[in-house]
Amino acid sequence: MTTIGIDIGGRTHVAARCRDGQARADREVLRVSQSRAGFAVLDAWLAQQAEPVTLVTMESSGHYWMPLASHLRRRDIPVAVVNPLAAKYFARSRLARTKSDPADARSLAEMAMRDAPPDRDPLAGAELRQAARFAMTLVAEQAKICQRLVRLVELGFPELGELFDDPTCRTAREVLRLAPTARAATRRRTSTLADANASPGHRRLGQAKAERLQAAAADSIAVPEIEAEVAFEVGLLLDQFDLLERQIEDADAHVAGLLDGETARRLQTIPGVGPSIAATLLAEIGDIGRFTDFDQLLAYAGVHPAERSSGTKGANPETAWHMSKVGNAHLRAAAYRMAVVGVQHNPLIAAHYARKRSAGKSKMNALGHCMRKALSIVWGVWRNGTDFDPHLGTRDLTRPYGI
Repeated sequence: MTTIGIDIGGRTHVAARCRDGQARADREVLRVSQSRAGFAVLDAWLAQQAEPVTLVTMESSGHYWMPLASHLRRRDIPVAVVNPLAAKYFARSRLARTKSDPADARSLAEMAMRDAPPDRDPLAGAELRQAARFAMTLVAEQAKICQRLVRLVELGFPELGELFDDPTCRTAREVLRLAPTARAATRRRTSTLADANASPGHRRLGQAKAERLQAAAADSIAVPEIEAEVAFEVGLLLDQFDLLERQIEDADAHVAGLLDGETARRLQTIPGVGPSIAATLLAEIGDIGRFTDFDQLLAYAGVHPAERSSGTKGANPETAWHMSKVGNAHLRAAAYRMAVVGVQHNPLIAAHYARKRSAGKSKMNALGHCMRKALSIVWGVWRNGTDFDPHLGTRDLTRPYGI
């Protein structure tokens, strides 16, 4: 048998082979372009091998591996797409001294011969995964817009934060449309401010809050030198927020059309899990049965704690442990969104957050614990094949949300 390792590049790939019974790959390599002509050259080279090719191994390098993997799978050639970290540590275990495209290709061929990574369809669920990642990207972009808005509010209308815990909530945004700065608020009629957010299904600001806001704005500590620029930027950012809001709704509807099956429905019974997050969980976790215990899922998401201490550094247990963040970033982002929304809408996560805050944890630290809690709920709903139940919150082994 022969195993092939392919180092993936943006425009050119490098292929190496390892023959049956050999621990080292051949020095000879083949360079092929990311094109139909290049794939034809690779096909001819694979067909010329003296022994049948039992496995082609490549790294999941960005998106560049997908066209080649799809091409090989359509020709019924077994393909294993491995984590770049696994390939890196394998090369280190072989005391590799050279870091180059040919050396990486040889290392992958040797890894395929020695470890025989599982041959799975690497593009199974690719459409759902792509759609979910795009939807979550839009959510992340909207969060960045909110961060920029908060900065501008602190410069041009800091008193708005006295009235709203979240100065980017819907009502606060409607106030900013009318008065993007404190000075602009003083020039508005109180009745105009009171009618902010006065649309069907939403609660208007109200006369009392409008009077409080205008009184605070009259004695604002805002920076007058940049008032005009702040007002200009706030207007553009609000327009961007609205555009992203519409795009997120469209992306959610698109993802919902791709979701199918009982597991997808059950995941969406968890408060805070909509189509995009459910699709992310399904696409990134795949077969949850491949995780033998909950800690493996945490490690895969990079939510597990990692110790960072040496000598006197990290002597305090409260600061020596941090979230690992070495794992699937897309799954970790979904867990974060579940935690943020869950603090408001999921009773189990809200109670968990309150316990951590009362124990002296910072807001971000408590949210990190809530990310673990969110994944424990996903684990319980998915593994047990049941809808979300808010009463499964104790640390009983028969009650999975207490993991």
